[in-house]
Amino acid sequence: MSSVPADAGGRRARAAGARRLWRIVLPVLTFAAVVGVWQAGLIHRAFGLEPYTLAYPSDIVATLRSSSLATLADGTKVTVTAALAGFAIGSATGFLLAVLLAEYDVFRRTLLPMLSGLVSMPIIALAPLMVLYFGLGISSKIAVAAIMTAAPMAVTAYKGLNAYDSDSADLLRSYAAGRRRFWRSLRLPVSLPYVFTALKLNVNLSLIGVIIAEFFGGRHGLGREMKYAIETFDMPVAWTTIVIAAVLGIVMYQVVNGIERLVVPWDPSLRAGTE
Repeated sequence: MSSVPADAGGRRARAAGARRLWRIVLPVLTFAAVVGVWQAGLIHRAFGLEPYTLAYPSDIVATLRSSSLATLADGTKVTVTAALAGFAIGSATGFLLAVLLAEYDVFRRTLLPMLSGLVSMPIIALAPLMVLYFGLGISSKIAVAAIMTAAPMAVTAYKGLNAYDSDSADLLRSYAAGRRRFWRSLRLPVSLPYVFTALKLNVNLSLIGVIIAEFFGGRHGLGREMKYAIETFDMPVAWTTIVIAAVLGIVMYQVVNGIERLVVPWDPSLRAGTE
C-alpha cells in the first residue's frame, strides 16, 4: 500500500528535477544558438552589417586575450565599485524614505508624488548634471546610481509596507501589540518580497547609471573604455565592453536573487519558480 505513494513521490521529484535542469539547459542552448548564428555571419548578412561595425564573437574572445584585457579589467573594477556603492546608498536611502512614507502622513502627501516623478527621470539628463556637480571622479558615478535607485526602492517598499492584511493587523492589536512589535512582526516581513523586487531592479539600474555617467565624463571605468573604443572605431573592444557589462548585470542580479531565496524562502512566487 505504501509503495504507490512513494513511487508517485519519486516521479514528482524526478519531474521537478527535469524541469529545473531544463531551465538551465534552455538558456544555455539559446545563448549557444545566438553566438553560432552571429559567428556564422548570418546577422551581418540579414542586416547588411560589416565586420568593422559589428564585431564577431571570435573578435571579442581575441580582445579578451589581448593586451586590452588589463585595461578593461581595471575599468570593470572601477565601474563595479561605483555601482555597488551607489546601489547600497540609494537602496538604503529609499527604504528609509519608505518607512517615513508609511509612518507619517505628512511625508506621504509631500514626498510620494516627487518620488514617483524621480522614477521616470531620464538617465541621459541626470548623468551629465552629476558629472558637472561632483566632477569626473567616482563621486559623480555613485551619485547617479544612488539617485536612480533611491526612488524605485522608496515607492516599491512603501507599497510592501502597506501590503499586510487587515486580519493579521487586527490579531496583533487584540494582543495589545505596540508599534515596534507591529513593524517587526508584520510590516517588515510582509514588505521583504517587495524590497527584493526593488533590489533586483536597482542592481542593474545602478550599473547602467554608472556606465552612462562614465560615458559622459570619466577618467576610468567601463563606460569610458566603451566611449573611447567607439570614438576610435575599435569595434572589437567596444563590443567586448558591452558583453562585460551584460555579464556583470546577469551576475549581480543572480546574487541578489540568491540572497532573496535565502531570506524569504516562504514567498509563494519563489516556491512557484522551483516547482
